[in-house]
Amino acid sequence: MAANRIAFFFLLPALLLLYLAWDVDPGYAPAMVPFILGAVLIYILAPQINWWWYNRWPPELSKDLTRLLEQFFPYYNKCSPLEQKRFRTRVAMFTMGVDWMPKGFQEDEVPIDIKTMLAAQAIMLTFEKPEYLFKQFEKVIVYPLPFPSPEYPFAHASELYEADGCLLFSAQQVTQAFIQPDLFFNVALYEYAKVYMLTYPDENYPACTEIDIWDQLEQVSNMNRAYVEATIGLAGITPLPVLIHHYFNFPKTFQATMPEAYSQLGQIFGTKSFLSDTRYINAH
Repeated sequence: MAANRIAFFFLLPALLLLYLAWDVDPGYAPAMVPFILGAVLIYILAPQINWWWYNRWPPELSKDLTRLLEQFFPYYNKCSPLEQKRFRTRVAMFTMGVDWMPKGFQEDEVPIDIKTMLAAQAIMLTFEKPEYLFKQFEKVIVYPLPFPSPEYPFAHASELYEADGCLLFSAQQVTQAFIQPDLFFNVALYEYAKVYMLTYPDENYPACTEIDIWDQLEQVSNMNRAYVEATIGLAGITPLPVLIHHYFNFPKTFQATMPEAYSQLGQIFGTKSFLSDTRYINAH
C-alpha cells in the first residue's frame, strides 16, 4: 500500500537515529521524534493516503478476476474496451473502499472473487455516475452460507441494515447467481439496488403500483415472489428492487413485458440498450 511505502521513509531514519542514540550518543534521541510522529500520522491517515494514491494511479484487476467478468458478467462484455478498463478500475477501487468483515471463513478474509462479484453489481448500478461508491454503506459482512443476524435471528442469504450502513451476504447465494443468473436470484444486485434507492431517492423510479406487478415480474424472469423471498430468506419484500434486478438480468423479456418501466430504468441508469448487443442477448 502507498501509505506503507511513505511510512518507510520515516521509519528508516528513526531506526538509524535509535541505533546512534543507543550506541554512539544519547543526544541523537530527540531527533527521532519528528520521524516517529510522521510515521504515526501516516498510520492514522493510511486509508485517505491510499485512496488518494490509487485515484491518481488506479489499480488494475488481476487476469483471473478479469476473466471472471469476461466469462460470467454480460454487462462488462457489452462495454467498449475503454469502458471495460473504467469498469475494472472502479471494481478494484470499490473492493479497496469497502470495510470487509468476514464471518466463518478459514483464512479470516473475504475471498477476492466474492469481493469482485459483489463490487461488480454495485458498479453496474453507478457506472454512469461520477460518484460510484455508496459512502453510507461501506461496511459489508460476508458469511460462507446463509446466516442469522440480530435483526433476523434465522438463516437468510442477504440483508441491508440501514441504521448501521451495513450489508450482509451469504457467499453461496452470491456465487450461484453470478455464475448462473438465469437460474438464481441475485441477492447482491437486489441489496445494492436497495442501497441505490436510498442513496438516490429522487430518481424517477417506476411506481410499481400495478395490482399484478408480481405476476409481471414472474413473466419477465420465471421467478415468482415465493421463490425470490425463499432465496433471500426474508418475507415481505417490495417489488422495486426486484424490478431493478430484472432490468439488468432479463433485459429482453423485461422490455417486451414492461416497456414503460424499462424506459424509465434506462433513463435512470444511463445504460446502452442491452437489446442492441448480441453478446448480452446470447448470454441470456
